Amino acid sequence: MRLFICLFMLLQSFVNYGFKKDVMPYSIVISKAILIVDGTISSVSEHEYQFRVSQFIKGKSSTVINVAIWKEWLCDPRTEELKKGQRLILFLERSPYGNFYPINESTGELYINNNAFLDIFLPKAFSNPTILKKGISMFLESYTFYGNFNDRFYRNMHFMRNKSIFEVYKMTKNNSAFRFLVDNAEYFKPTDAQHFFRLN
Repeated sequence: MRLFICLFMLLQSFVNYGFKKDVMPYSIVISKAILIVDGTISSVSEHEYQFRVSQFIKGKSSTVINVAIWKEWLCDPRTEELKKGQRLILFLERSPYGNFYPINESTGELYINNNAFLDIFLPKAFSNPTILKKGISMFLESYTFYGNFNDRFYRNMHFMRNKSIFEVYKMTKNNSAFRFLVDNAEYFKPTDAQHFFRLN
């Protein structure tokens, strides 16, 4: 019996590893996105949905865009069904087919209902869409990304801080989403912009 339990535990660790989603930090997702938007789905077809943008948080495009539907799997299911009228915040890159694609599948597709996020696994700091959108804007003003987005081990990635660490610290007091994103970016040991320009 003991042998059976040991084999079961060993097998379970292999199965869990095989189905684990590779979670991308939101500081990288925001930097990688060519478009971050808030809006609603206007129609859904087999392979994509049409999305009407009500607010551009990063980047610009037409107000109606087509977004490819990513394929769900065991460790990355959709929070809700895609349907007309569903409000989303999307972190998008352009696909080879000319439409847009959510970065890291579910990471780049945040469902909203009654001004609250539906995904219980989202960081608690993203308490509501207003706070998140403001935090993203503050982050984009404060940090610039350098490096290779395709490095899955995040070795060749770097942030530059466009404000002093003291300014950034003061700003973190005003927005929980920004504070979370700063902690994310500081993990990569960012360079201070003023220090960088002094060296050159």
